[in-house]
Amino acid sequence: MSTIWLRDFKGGLDARRMPEALPGGFAIRAVDGHITRGGEFEQRAAFVPEYTLPAGQTVGLAVGRTGLHVFGHAAAPAMPKGVTYQRLQHPDGATALHRVMSADMFAGKLYVVAEYVDGSQYHFYDGARVTDWQDGRARASFTIVAGGIQAATPATGSFTVSGGTAGVSNRLSVAINGVALHVGSVQHTGANATTAAAIAAAINAAATNPDYTATSSGVTVLIASAAANTVANGLPITVTVSGDATVTGVGTMSGGQIALPSALVDLTVNGVSIIGDAVDWRGSNADTAQAIAEAVNNYSSTPDYTATAVGARVNVLAVAPGVGSNGYTVTPTLARGLVVSPSSGIVLANGLAPGAVFQSGTFAKTVGSKVYVTGGPSLFFSGVKVPTGFQTTNTGAGFIDMSTETSGAETLQALGKYLNFVVVFANRDILVWYVDPDPSNNKQAQTLNNMGTRFPRSVTQFGDNDLFFLDESGVRSLRSRDASNAASTSDIGIPVDPLVVAKLQSLSEKQRSEVIGLIEPSDGRFWLLFPDEIFVLSFFTGSKISAWSTYRPAGNGAPFKINDAQVLKRKVFIRSGDTIYSYGGLGAALVYDDTAPELQTPYLDADVPARTKDFTAIDVACVGDWRVEAGLDPTNLLASEKIATVSRTTYGVPTITYRAASTHISLRFVGAGPGYKKVAAAAIRFAIQGED
Repeated sequence: MSTIWLRDFKGGLDARRMPEALPGGFAIRAVDGHITRGGEFEQRAAFVPEYTLPAGQTVGLAVGRTGLHVFGHAAAPAMPKGVTYQRLQHPDGATALHRVMSADMFAGKLYVVAEYVDGSQYHFYDGARVTDWQDGRARASFTIVAGGIQAATPATGSFTVSGGTAGVSNRLSVAINGVALHVGSVQHTGANATTAAAIAAAINAAATNPDYTATSSGVTVLIASAAANTVANGLPITVTVSGDATVTGVGTMSGGQIALPSALVDLTVNGVSIIGDAVDWRGSNADTAQAIAEAVNNYSSTPDYTATAVGARVNVLAVAPGVGSNGYTVTPTLARGLVVSPSSGIVLANGLAPGAVFQSGTFAKTVGSKVYVTGGPSLFFSGVKVPTGFQTTNTGAGFIDMSTETSGAETLQALGKYLNFVVVFANRDILVWYVDPDPSNNKQAQTLNNMGTRFPRSVTQFGDNDLFFLDESGVRSLRSRDASNAASTSDIGIPVDPLVVAKLQSLSEKQRSEVIGLIEPSDGRFWLLFPDEIFVLSFFTGSKISAWSTYRPAGNGAPFKINDAQVLKRKVFIRSGDTIYSYGGLGAALVYDDTAPELQTPYLDADVPARTKDFTAIDVACVGDWRVEAGLDPTNLLASEKIATVSRTTYGVPTITYRAASTHISLRFVGAGPGYKKVAAAAIRFAIQGED
């Protein structure tokens, strides 16, 4: 008798290899739990609903000196104790706040970059607008009102029975594209209308390939293809007559159409197309608006434009500030029932000359005694201890055009701190800069090409010399290469990169910009938060553990979508809609609920993959209630059978009997019931068939 011993699960979730090729100690599923410093799989804590916000009146989540903050454009509503409201009012006093793009503290007060429902962006410090920034891009908007799927229609054609008398020699026969539509021929009845009806009846009685149906209306025969598609379009109708029977108006089949969605066929500004291809209806007004915005952003026109979507509203904005685009007409070309409002008279407006102020940047971070901001290709920095002063009249203020330092830095996305450097992230480049209160001492230290981020909030500092960030290829880390402190990138996320990349492909452009990275403070785990899933890295160098798993966001048993997240006083807070959840509750001890963690091992073969094994028993080291299942077919990951439910370690007690035969076996552990749960190890006893 032999044993497969799973001593630990310190490898964590790994999607790099096939389930039957992955060794023991790894997992092909690790959901709602994480790997401990000892290599055990432990249930996550509960997401506890803590605060209910006034419905629909706030956005965002940030941490200020007094605790959690949320934001809005109107006067402060009644707030739950423990949450502070900060008003961020648009310059026009009316336009609603859409989202907070970036927030950081400077001298205990919040510096915020806000975006409004019209696509405009403004900066605020302690709730007051920072007037060194303006949004001078000309803009216009329209709203998707209706759309859908246009039903498929059959091809149709017709002809008219124009003459004839009753008699066996006065006959008519109908064919389409040489295929007879009925058996034999139809005798004229002596009346054109009844003859038309007889022809229709004959067509309906016959089965042809392709098949057709017919009706009559007075003396006219109306023919339709049985299938609603375009196949019969253009096919000629032929009516063969004999005797004194006559017909007129014989034509071709036309009008057949497959089911097609409503569509925005083109979108022009001042006669210039700003989308490359038509945008089809996406199932809802809001999803269609988002698709239109993405089509604009993915297309380069001259001049170029960008777009945002807020619900069903599409905002079209000039890329550059200025008055030149004011008055340009935005013209949507619609098809198949797509309806927008207004349907005409959409005109770009509110473009402003840059003047003495800057076009609003999108990401702000406090570094040393300054606020640094990314905007287009430039890195801006405020005056020393003057977070609202970005003009060079403020000591230490200025900007660096990174596009003059390296190709590919035309759009800066985010900032991070690395040792005594500032790391500037572009889409596909990373620039490492030494910065000083005196701008003349600023200098570029390093450039790393072909790696960057489009996910500003994914950039997360891990210790003093490590930055985690999300690249299009997966989760990456910027860290010291050697004693020189030169930075290099490492593929810290490679075990889950296939899963992360697949997740990215499922997200809209807006959702991609809102992927969040943070460090969960109680155990120092890195979280990468997507709207419906959290990737968790347990990274403990002392235990030589670098293991991934995933959490499903759910509170009180109900799944929720993640809109924002922050860390305050060693607690993670997550916002979903108008509810703020805490991870593990607000008390000193973590709260656990009836979350069902799940761990599935690879398909294990005891190093003899081609030999059939007779499995006899299984033992488990665990805490809490677990349902133990076994799968024997690595080509069908969903196939498993329950073996037992255990509530404690089974070593030294009656073992779990399991009789089955296969070349491979995978154990699946699913938590059951409320309370804390953990799986530490497992053993599988077996004998190889044909051996004593």
